[in-house]
Amino acid sequence: MEPAFTAPGGAGEPPNRRLPAATLLGDVVGSVLERIARWLSPAFVERSLGLAREVGQYAVLGGAALTLLYGIYAAIKFNSFAFFMTGLGFMVALAVAQFAAIRFLTAGTRTIANTPSQVSSPAFLECTGLLLLLAALGALVGGVVSMIRVESIVPLVPALFVAAAFTYVGATALHPRLVNVNLGVGSAGEEGIGLLSFFFKAALKLVPLFFGLLAVGGVLAILASFTESGQAFASTIGAVLQFVPLPMETSAGFTGSAVIMLAALLPMIGYFLFLLSYLAIDLVRAVLSVPTKLDALRR
Repeated sequence: MEPAFTAPGGAGEPPNRRLPAATLLGDVVGSVLERIARWLSPAFVERSLGLAREVGQYAVLGGAALTLLYGIYAAIKFNSFAFFMTGLGFMVALAVAQFAAIRFLTAGTRTIANTPSQVSSPAFLECTGLLLLLAALGALVGGVVSMIRVESIVPLVPALFVAAAFTYVGATALHPRLVNVNLGVGSAGEEGIGLLSFFFKAALKLVPLFFGLLAVGGVLAILASFTESGQAFASTIGAVLQFVPLPMETSAGFTGSAVIMLAALLPMIGYFLFLLSYLAIDLVRAVLSVPTKLDALRR
């Protein structure tokens, strides 16, 4: 076996002295990352997103039925017809939101296919993928430790969500062709545009994953709302609603329904935000192309 590094012979030194490779640690990390990239292959990511999309649609359907059932249950328990009307209203709203989800999930896939971009080196994306995978592992370990300390499964729920998000964003960074990003030659400004477009397209690409996770979480929150002991679990899942301004107050029992509503509207929201962000990218790209066009005119 040939040595990784051979020092030249010199005065008083034996020739061809064997030294360890200076990049030994980096080579080990690279080997492990390459193996993980094979596990998190593009085919695996695509299958997972397709499964999340399908499970999410069934979760929205089941959540609508459970919402109406909870409305009837709460109306009888608290002797208030308003709970039944709220459940019925949520059911109708979820039907409309699911229609939008079907349309915009497909639109997002087509938009990514029609917006190619390029980067000159995969180094930044590879390192980003590595750091995201480490962050996913850290989030999962932290959730397990918290679960053991408080003797409750509640802290594990957000940890699983965060770990799944980091894992799939990291896998996309290791396989940028998933979002129509290829290697090419360009200036430093074009490299920055390519990296920005990657992150925007990666977020749009993974909308089906968040759609499925939120929809399933909402269903679990509705089921937990039927019991007093499950209110803490439902509140943990409903914490995601703190970042979304709702036009109405939701009682503890309908928190899960609101989460499912957010999941169903997420494809439309993500698509709209992507268009706005890509409009800014196209404006920057147009500004960067001005010097080249002026030079062409002078010739």
